[in-house]
Amino acid sequence: MKGLEKFLELDTIIRFLKTNLFKLFIIYLIVKIGKIFKNRIEKILKIILDKSNVDKSVASFLLSIYSILYYFILIYSSVGILGINTTSITTFLGAAGIVLGIAFKETLGNFCGGLIILTFKPFSVGDTIEYNNYIGTVKKIELFYTKMLNPQNEVVIIPNGIVTNTEIRNIKQNGERRLDLEVGVSYNSNIQEVKSVLERIVKEETMNEVEETQIKNNLLIKLQNTILEKREKSKINLFATIFSRKKMKEAEDEATQKSEEEIYENDKNTEDTSSISKVINDDEKMILASKPSIIGVGQLAESAIIFYVYVYTRSENYLNLKMKLNEKIKTEFDKAGIEIPYPQMDVHVSK
Repeated sequence: MKGLEKFLELDTIIRFLKTNLFKLFIIYLIVKIGKIFKNRIEKILKIILDKSNVDKSVASFLLSIYSILYYFILIYSSVGILGINTTSITTFLGAAGIVLGIAFKETLGNFCGGLIILTFKPFSVGDTIEYNNYIGTVKKIELFYTKMLNPQNEVVIIPNGIVTNTEIRNIKQNGERRLDLEVGVSYNSNIQEVKSVLERIVKEETMNEVEETQIKNNLLIKLQNTILEKREKSKINLFATIFSRKKMKEAEDEATQKSEEEIYENDKNTEDTSSISKVINDDEKMILASKPSIIGVGQLAESAIIFYVYVYTRSENYLNLKMKLNEKIKTEFDKAGIEIPYPQMDVHVSK
């Protein structure tokens, strides 16, 4: 403490500034010039990764590593310019690394979890996942955390160490998903009549084979266009782009425009998955015909007969179909006089 107080004395600070004024000016220039080069190199790396068709999650991870390495080299160089012995610092950092490794084992676990995610790819940027009652689209995979956006437009930050040690459901954004409904009816109901009403509702909401084939063809065309676009990108001369100021500017503008379009599309997709913002079209059929639906008695519960209704739909239609079927089931049950029970209590009073 005495040494620190002595160093913080005004005379000591003035003497230090006089002795190292030129060195501090050099460090200031290095920081300024280094910042310019860092931004330039970061843009070049983004262009290279984009043109090389590297997975978005891997690209995000590599850029995070580059940023950390840059600041580490900058601090290490600044210390060396001030004349401080870097060998002793390296030894100290090695010893401190062991202590910090034990103290921050969870942080190291998150880092290793990030490596596992990028190596084995249980999910990638753009996938829709379900974690701990949260459902959202993965937006970014960083060194220590994974960020996803849920339908409420909230950013959910998940430590990578927890992700690799916890059950995660990967719901493909452009895939098919099964909708599971549980419908309770009174024990006084005719189960054959209830099953008949449910089958009729499902049949009315099932698209025909022509409509389903058209949807699959559109997705196939979209996938083919994406592959062709990636092939065209791979033909671009990266070195000419990097060392040509004009082409570099064009690539930066293209990347900026692409980022803005992705933000717009993400906002649009978020609105589409919201139960409030998107209006359900009553004429649109969303149940797939290629996969059979399952309807039957699933449970004989204490106060109700529980029917299971299993149907398949596109992932993007999951929430809309769920709300539409619930609404239609209630309406049709009211027309047919089928009672949906609710908790009741019988009180017997004896004298």
